[in-house]
Amino acid sequence: MSLENYISAERLDIYEKHLKVESGQVMAAYYWNKALAGAMLPALQCLEVTLRNAIDKAVQSGPVPGAAGLWLTDHNWIFSLPRYMGKKAYPKLWKRYKMAKKPADRQDAQGVMLDQYGHRIIARKVREEMLVDQARDIIVAEGKTITPARVISGLSFGFWTTLLGTKYEDVNSKSLLWPNLEAAVFPHAPPGFGMPKVREAFHRVRALRNRLSHHEALWKFHYDDPTTGQPDYSNPVYGAQASCSLLRKHYDDIIEMIGWMSPARATNFLSHGADRRFRALCSVDGLHAFTDPGKLSKTLSLSEDTPADAFIEALAEPEYTLLIRPDGSFQVVTGADIPATGYPRT
Repeated sequence: MSLENYISAERLDIYEKHLKVESGQVMAAYYWNKALAGAMLPALQCLEVTLRNAIDKAVQSGPVPGAAGLWLTDHNWIFSLPRYMGKKAYPKLWKRYKMAKKPADRQDAQGVMLDQYGHRIIARKVREEMLVDQARDIIVAEGKTITPARVISGLSFGFWTTLLGTKYEDVNSKSLLWPNLEAAVFPHAPPGFGMPKVREAFHRVRALRNRLSHHEALWKFHYDDPTTGQPDYSNPVYGAQASCSLLRKHYDDIIEMIGWMSPARATNFLSHGADRRFRALCSVDGLHAFTDPGKLSKTLSLSEDTPADAFIEALAEPEYTLLIRPDGSFQVVTGADIPATGYPRT
């Protein structure tokens, strides 16, 4: 069967139409995008872990003043807050809980059905409650003991960005996360950079992360509508240079957002070269390393007179270098990623 039966034409056409690669280079560009996605994961993971730990620490170390009597602010807050939000979303007893229909049903004095442990059976839950339930189920399925730390680590990036939303904001009674914990979670955000801008930034990262998770083209962007500020899907970005430039901007935003919570965390990430592979790949040369190594901007012609230091330096550089024998019969691409050797093949 042809490849098109497993990779849709729509997925591949954009490499010619938007990225402007030659038809014979489409599959090479397709795998460049996969390498790009893998290289972006460390920054996304760092942002997610830093965010969830910052919120967890802030809730416990600087308890929300209006939360007393509503939800717990100790290590069990991850169970208590979603439950409270469920009760808040469904204030009517008969909407929130499963009501008994027969006298024989196990029920409490208010007619709410009880489970085998004497707990009220919840009929409707908010999404955050269901995500916590899913995390708990996975922990149990793995034969582990449910702990707050395990549940927190098992929750998705979508869960944590939901907690940043206006749903968790209460200016009047100060019973929810925001603005009470804003300074504790984002102590190094730019001056005047309030929660609306924080939410917008995380929304953009979440959209990018979803594209990565759904195996879409990370480099594909649309220019923003000047009126709404939202992507204008009738106005796509064309070409590798512009596409890589926009993706690098998103990447730089992610590193900056880590720094809003912990500059030390961002510095540590960069000091270990965790961004090295992404920056090499997210470039025109990074694309050429997969599609057409002959177009690489940096080359090194090898001969018996080539200094060993020059050869070692080429191997150590994060950028891509084309190593060529004197007769041109053999080429090797070196750099932060090595997608091709012995190119072209004869």
